[in-house]
Amino acid sequence: MTGASSHEGGGGVAGADVILIRHALPALRSGVPARDWLLGEGAEATCRALAADIDRQLEGTDRRVTRLWSSSEPKAIGTAEVLAAWWELPDPTVHPGLDEHRRGPQPLVDDFAWRETVGRLFEQPDELVLGEETASEALARFAAAMAEVAAAGEGGLSAVVTHATVMTLLLAAPNGLEPLQFWGSLRLPDALFVSSSGWRLLGRAWPDTP
Repeated sequence: MTGASSHEGGGGVAGADVILIRHALPALRSGVPARDWLLGEGAEATCRALAADIDRQLEGTDRRVTRLWSSSEPKAIGTAEVLAAWWELPDPTVHPGLDEHRRGPQPLVDDFAWRETVGRLFEQPDELVLGEETASEALARFAAAMAEVAAAGEGGLSAVVTHATVMTLLLAAPNGLEPLQFWGSLRLPDALFVSSSGWRLLGRAWPDTP
């Protein structure tokens, strides 16, 4: 699933008051918890390319990113700092409520095994499938943090650098999306234009890229 979604609401990206951004590619380090990973080689260039694509999609509207938020994880903060420099914005506001599903230390596994585990997390939201919180608990935490972001937006356009699982938990049900498919479609980095009114998905970055 790439480009525009058939589930996106009307009004296009000009109707968005939040851009949810998945962080750029991290450097995977065995034995180091994923929440402590830093950005990988080439990640800063992809952040700048994403920022340019966001700017392109906002052309012809009166919208521009006015505030940046980030989870407390280094790979998200690193992504947000590159975006802040591009948009000439102050340092991002760091909010731990925007962190990824709290998984604790996990061994590195192949993509198939990890997708299977994440699929069970989505299928059993009230069960502790892995880590320190259920999917339902992660959603409640993330939704509360996102409500703070929306309330502080003051009519502007806020960009939030965060993570694929919590993004999926917030957006899948309101937009009629199959969670695992949507989760798997998110790139590193990626951006979703959304309305905080019902968390409707209005557009995506990289719409012309297969």
